Amino acid sequence: KACQVGPYNSEMVVDKYSEVLDFTYGKQAGLLPSGELVLSIGQDNWAKTQVLEKIAFSHGIQRSVKISVMEHLSEDLISSLKQIPDILMEKRALKIDQKGVMKTMGQLLALRGLINLHLPLSETPEAYWEEPWLEDLYNKISRELDIASRIRTLNRKLDYAHQVVEVLRTELSDRHHTRLELIIIFLISVEVLFEVIHFF
Repeated sequence: KACQVGPYNSEMVVDKYSEVLDFTYGKQAGLLPSGELVLSIGQDNWAKTQVLEKIAFSHGIQRSVKISVMEHLSEDLISSLKQIPDILMEKRALKIDQKGVMKTMGQLLALRGLINLHLPLSETPEAYWEEPWLEDLYNKISRELDIASRIRTLNRKLDYAHQVVEVLRTELSDRHHTRLELIIIFLISVEVLFEVIHFF
């Protein structure tokens, strides 16, 4: 906490996410088989090097925390849709409205955008492109925290949610077309009735 700069007010934080990893010091930075981080010490200009190593590891860890938030949000979204397949299998009427379906679609698109476009969750930061040794550390911590696998799993879950929402949109569209057809049939019936009355 002594190094914190402008921390959030803890009373305003709704959910807390964290990632904790142990670390030790060694001749070369990296990861032990146990998952423990190793920071280099004793090399030339080791203090500056160690700071860069910490930054590389921190970037990987903060990416894991971001994914944890996305996982939580996606679980909430999927939970709101979990009853839809059962309702369809039992051929029960779906209680849906266009506003609710569009809201869910918006949440789904927002999540997909955060995961794949707006947050650099699946890309190596540009700062490491010219520093292969830092990129290597960043990739090591990313593999240790299963970043790529978690992103793939997230996208698969959101693919499923998208399919469910598409079913709801199709159902709404069918209901709308059916309503229009009934209105047209009613209007034609009224017109025929007037013609019959006028004829007689």
